[in-house]
Amino acid sequence: MREVPEEVRGTYLAAVVEIADDGLLVPIAESSLLRLGTVHVITAWNPGAARPTTSENEAANRELHRVLVERGYSPVRAVGREPDGTHCEDSWAVVGMSDDDAREIGARFGQDAIFRFADG
Repeated sequence: MREVPEEVRGTYLAAVVEIADDGLLVPIAESSLLRLGTVHVITAWNPGAARPTTSENEAANRELHRVLVERGYSPVRAVGREPDGTHCEDSWAVVGMSDDDAREIGARFGQDAIFRFADG
């Protein structure tokens, strides 16, 4: 993954991440998934500086899902969004993935960042 400019990092750190839990999107801190172990959240939307169409982003995210399943993971729907709700990206949350694997998959899909959450 490439080095992300400092001003962009702040945007990622401020992001709100929600995970599908019993059919509802809940904040990551309230997700039952987090109780199972470290959770990585990865998207295929908007790689790097590119801004593909919604249908292209959705197709890329379906491919990401396929790759995750092919590698033996059980991805759960997630959404990363700006705190004011002006922008959001569909994503996948995965338990049991190594940091290296998460970074490699994120890079494969052109992502500047992935999220890693651990209880506590």
